[in-house]
Amino acid sequence: MGSIVGFTIFIDVPPGAVTRANIAEDRALSRFTHLEKTSLAIGPATLHLWGHSSLADCIHAMPDGSTLALIGSPHHDVPWHDVQEKLLKLDRPEDFILPWEGRVILLRVSADGKRWTIWNDWLGSITTYYADIPNGRIASTLEPVPVAAAGCTTDDFFLPGLVSLLVNGYFQTDWTLYKNVKTIPPDSLTAWDEEGFRTKKLWTVLPSQERWETSWDDLVDEMYAITRQVIADILKTQSTWILPLSSGLDSRLIAGVVADIGANVYTYSWGDANNNDVIFSQEIAKTLGFPWKHVPLPRDFLVKYTPQWSDWFGRAMHFQGMYLMSFLDQLQGEPAAPMLNGFIGDVLAGDGLYEAVKIHSRKSYQIGYEWYSDWQPDQLRAVAKFPVEEALEANAANIRAQIESFPGANFQKMLYLPLWNRQRLFIGFLSTLMGYWRGVATPYLDRAYVRFCLSLPRVAFDHRRLLGDVFKRHYGRLAVIPGSYASEPYILTGKYLIKKRIGQMLPASLRNRFMKGTDNIHIGVDVEPIHTYGKASLWPIFEVWDRVSEWLDMRQVEQDFQAVMQSGEDVRALRRLQAVQTFASLFTLPQNSRS
Repeated sequence: MGSIVGFTIFIDVPPGAVTRANIAEDRALSRFTHLEKTSLAIGPATLHLWGHSSLADCIHAMPDGSTLALIGSPHHDVPWHDVQEKLLKLDRPEDFILPWEGRVILLRVSADGKRWTIWNDWLGSITTYYADIPNGRIASTLEPVPVAAAGCTTDDFFLPGLVSLLVNGYFQTDWTLYKNVKTIPPDSLTAWDEEGFRTKKLWTVLPSQERWETSWDDLVDEMYAITRQVIADILKTQSTWILPLSSGLDSRLIAGVVADIGANVYTYSWGDANNNDVIFSQEIAKTLGFPWKHVPLPRDFLVKYTPQWSDWFGRAMHFQGMYLMSFLDQLQGEPAAPMLNGFIGDVLAGDGLYEAVKIHSRKSYQIGYEWYSDWQPDQLRAVAKFPVEEALEANAANIRAQIESFPGANFQKMLYLPLWNRQRLFIGFLSTLMGYWRGVATPYLDRAYVRFCLSLPRVAFDHRRLLGDVFKRHYGRLAVIPGSYASEPYILTGKYLIKKRIGQMLPASLRNRFMKGTDNIHIGVDVEPIHTYGKASLWPIFEVWDRVSEWLDMRQVEQDFQAVMQSGEDVRALRRLQAVQTFASLFTLPQNSRS
């Protein structure tokens, strides 16, 4: 079956705006020559769709003349007849619940093209951008398209959004860089017609206290059973899979289930050979008997892929995923199979929860803690040449409003916060890229598993304790392998302790060379390309330096560049540069006109 990976729809948009939108869309999709593209005229509306053949599988004509389009990576096939019957029986569209798991949007366009209805998955994992155009409207999964159609300029900057981009590396809620472009919220029903834009939260996934008094042993066994079930169900839908394997827990758990049920999988890891992800993913694959391949990244991948990233994602998030574009391109000669991705598994297991509870016990200008942030508020205050204080306060107020709107206990609210912000609007690029290249499955998005996690007691999340005990009890041979999830493996063997003791006695240079895996080595994948190609790897900061300097004092940017060139050990300097990169890239665009 085919799959649609993206769409654009517009109506009553002036010819000049249509031209700009088409140019932006063509530029974003120009590298994806393997994707099928189609255009549908539905009354005065135009719908563009692109994805993996055959797109016709994902389009359905309803008896009333309306058109349905299924966008994304659903985990299982649901017959169009069943979807149609459910929709026809309901009096209210908000009573329709998506029958698919995974990354999904269902778009319904009325027969006259004037009414659009969108249901999205509970995470809103496929971001949809929309803009009002004078007398018209446009929506797209590509941020540059509505931005171009709306003719956005620096006069349209939404300063709280700019601050969110610089401090978080992504935007909050429905914000973007522009006042007149927004995103559709997660887990929602959105209707857009001649009466305007309306959206309603559906809350298809809610927290509960259902398992707060369940015994620990039962929780461990239940988590094992439900993760095994949702992963195994997906594995059965394809004969062969590609699994990018890291040293963390999410892909490791998928690998454990793959081994249990005997599915056919090829595993890969990218980056420097001394990176823990490479070292321990190879050990995981060897332990489970999987074919494994190391994919080194060329040092010019930032120079090559950053402009392509800009054309594709626009200003949606800080420049980050070019390494994955390079990795995916290098898989062209590998088996033709979809990919497995552990998207959101870490957050649902409790990663970062302790820090989130601590940070948001008081006013905070950032979604995450410092390690997951770009510019700190005081740093931004020192360099900003625009009214930053009011924008910072708007960020703090929006964070607080979000927290207060979430259901459940405080720690459950702290799970929603990163899920509906950082995971949805930033980390989602991983599954987006995989979806465009090969197709992707994201088992941890399964609503049954999410409801299970949102019903757990607080103690289950501390240091991902419950998931750790699942590994200890059910995946012991994986629990002895170290990784990025903790300073030591879950099960300490004599061999590991002896190796670690010897390693601690050696100088760092020898320890890292001869005793790989005894220390938690962090290597920024972007650092070596910057050391090799310098300023060219940070396009377009230095090409539009004067334009950016109208908004920021560039002395700190220069200091950060020198810090990365000298060592690259402090990734915070690199993240600040990546946030500035995103902002700088808008000055490379042609000046838009609203005509």
